[in-house]
Amino acid sequence: MFWEVPYLILRRLRAQRERLEEEEEEKEDDNHYESPPRQKRAVKNNINTRRQFLRRRRRRRIFPARINLSEIDERDIQERYRLSSDFIMSLYELIKKDLISTTKRSNAVPGMVKLLCALHYFTSGSLQSTVAEAGGITQSTFSRALSEVISAVLKLQDQFITFPKNTGGQKLNMAGFRCIDGFPNVLGVLGCTHIAISPPSEMEQMYRNNKHYHSINVQLVCAPDMRILDVVSQFPGSTHNANLLKQSKIHERFENGEFNDWLLGDEGYGVKPWLLTPFDKPVTKAEIQYNISHSSTYSVLERTVEVLKSRFRCLDNPNGVLLYNPEKVCKIILVCCIIHNIAIMKCLDVDIALDLRPPIKDESIEDDTEEGTVQRDKVVAEFFPV
Repeated sequence: MFWEVPYLILRRLRAQRERLEEEEEEKEDDNHYESPPRQKRAVKNNINTRRQFLRRRRRRRIFPARINLSEIDERDIQERYRLSSDFIMSLYELIKKDLISTTKRSNAVPGMVKLLCALHYFTSGSLQSTVAEAGGITQSTFSRALSEVISAVLKLQDQFITFPKNTGGQKLNMAGFRCIDGFPNVLGVLGCTHIAISPPSEMEQMYRNNKHYHSINVQLVCAPDMRILDVVSQFPGSTHNANLLKQSKIHERFENGEFNDWLLGDEGYGVKPWLLTPFDKPVTKAEIQYNISHSSTYSVLERTVEVLKSRFRCLDNPNGVLLYNPEKVCKIILVCCIIHNIAIMKCLDVDIALDLRPPIKDESIEDDTEEGTVQRDKVVAEFFPV
């Protein structure tokens, strides 16, 4: 157990004690009703003094025991947060200046308690009231703490989610992808995943995807070690993957020739000089081998999504969906991606959940470009000879 006495029990005990004290006061009034006038005045003064004392005591708040990381067993930390205590401490050091309360009131919520409650929500997807009770704070306090943690972690985005600009980082990614199944010059794998949300009050139909539930369509570019190199998380579920790509910065950067190599995408995209997709109907042995290698390499994206959603069950909760407005959901997705990258860098594993929603596959709505077809044929001829 993470707390000694639940808050609700404390509140009931306090109410019961106050009732008993009021009954005692009434008995004292009855006993002294027939007393002489001077004695009656003294008794009345004593009763008034006692009542003032009791009022002061009633105004005193009783706080439940708050969660303390040092008092939790490491196994329980792994179960609850799907992270290690060392990792949580390292993350806290990065954001603690934004979580320390500046209020001068006593019993302010410590920054570590805010972080632990937020992580518990991210990794469990439980209701706010459940997470708040486990952390020893009220639901309204948890709501404010969650916003603080989200804002603090988002400041780390440029530090932990970056597409490699230098040749050293690009060569490292290409070498990692080539080790999977021999596919050459791959800078990253590109794809989308859907995060279920409650129906928003505005433009509700825009968020309904082709599987008929409401969601945010999230575009990811992943490295061979499952780090997320680029993320776009502000588009509604009805947005087609290809249309989402056209409106992203990564599309603009590749179209402007910032990179000389390419990404891999699935059949939901048209082939481009910098985005290689599988053959719809491979004919030759070389094209078949190309498709096999492409599929093996592209599976990195699928594993990344599985790890991300298995660690942060708020993104894929079989018992519910994210109950916030789309803007806040987008921020939560980004925060989970940032913490995911830090966890990958710290080599923290997580068991893949068996109840994840099946992925949504889009069919291509755009034609292959002539330059893309030429580039793909060139790759087949050079690297996948018969």
